[in-house]
Amino acid sequence: MARRPTDGRIPAVTAALAPYAWRGLTDRMLARRVVGALDRHAVLGFLTGLPGTDVGAADPVEPAGSGDERVDVLVRALQDRHWRGLVLDQLSADLVAVLDAWGTRRAQFDRDLLRLLGEH
Repeated sequence: MARRPTDGRIPAVTAALAPYAWRGLTDRMLARRVVGALDRHAVLGFLTGLPGTDVGAADPVEPAGSGDERVDVLVRALQDRHWRGLVLDQLSADLVAVLDAWGTRRAQFDRDLLRLLGEH
């Protein structure tokens, strides 16, 4: 079993989905909300690292755009799972792991392509 990331992304996704009847969402809307939560988490992490910044209270998470390629990655992953039967914390962890694996594969592809093109 892979270790869970400890960077706060899983609790951020869980907190963003918890107010909703998330089991009733379509796979696309669930994926959009997950990506939106991850984007907000990243922005808040960046802002809180700046001296003198007070981010204040946050509005509800806005779903990511439907054309975001990460949404498509998650939709494909959700189609292969019985995700409505999972507890929210596990679903959040699974979806963060899917995006982590996708990001790793994409970065490796980019490195390999640059190497093939002779652009180190």
